[in-house]
Amino acid sequence: MDGMMTSEPIPHRTFPSPAGSGVVEIVIAVCLLILAGWFVWGRGAVTLPRVEPAAVSLADLDTRPLRIIQTDEPVVTIAGFERRCMECHRLFESPKKPPQRLTQHQDILLDHGLNDRCFNCHDRENRDMLTLRGEEAVPYSEVARLCSMCHGPTYRDWERGMHGRTSGGWDPGGAAYRRLRCSECHDPHAPAVHGMKPLPGPNTLRMGHPVDREHIAAAEQIDPLRKWQHVLEERRADDEDHGSRSDDPGAAEQGE
Repeated sequence: MDGMMTSEPIPHRTFPSPAGSGVVEIVIAVCLLILAGWFVWGRGAVTLPRVEPAAVSLADLDTRPLRIIQTDEPVVTIAGFERRCMECHRLFESPKKPPQRLTQHQDILLDHGLNDRCFNCHDRENRDMLTLRGEEAVPYSEVARLCSMCHGPTYRDWERGMHGRTSGGWDPGGAAYRRLRCSECHDPHAPAVHGMKPLPGPNTLRMGHPVDREHIAAAEQIDPLRKWQHVLEERRADDEDHGSRSDDPGAAEQGE
């Protein structure tokens, strides 16, 4: 029909192979075979150590907190009955200074350095709350804020994940992610934590075994990270040696 365009099939075009392409493919194949042979036979046999796995008690793998902390509102057990703090403290006026001997809460051992007064942490008017500097009352769930009043550097480390423990994964956006609060590991009245034996470290073939020097030497020849580490260490040693000589005029004169 007039005025209409007709589409014609585009002819298939073939491009000639560049000269010598077959030779290049053969050379590449031969190089790959040589490289594969070197990986299999060229590096020599490396005797890998067999280390018996360390025995770990299941109790050491328990992810539960070391302590069960108070919730909002806090509850204590007295004579077998659970009581809230203000159920008793609203009945009598608390002394301005802590008594030398406690008639209640005798299970508490106060060993917190200079922090030896109850009202430094507990709100004077409402025992169901804690108190910050400036007499700002906060709930028990914000105990980390209270600890930060005196332990600022440790609190900053805790915020960044360098102090304390994380449970449920490393992704802060995960549903199971949770940072343990201060009093889930530390007793707030006696916060010093007794020494803990760390769990065995990872034992991988790349790391080698601390007493197997032969395997470590073989790993250093293969692992590129270890090679560069040695280069940096040698450069630092040369720089230190050069610096010590420049600081010693006698050594410089002997060198001349």
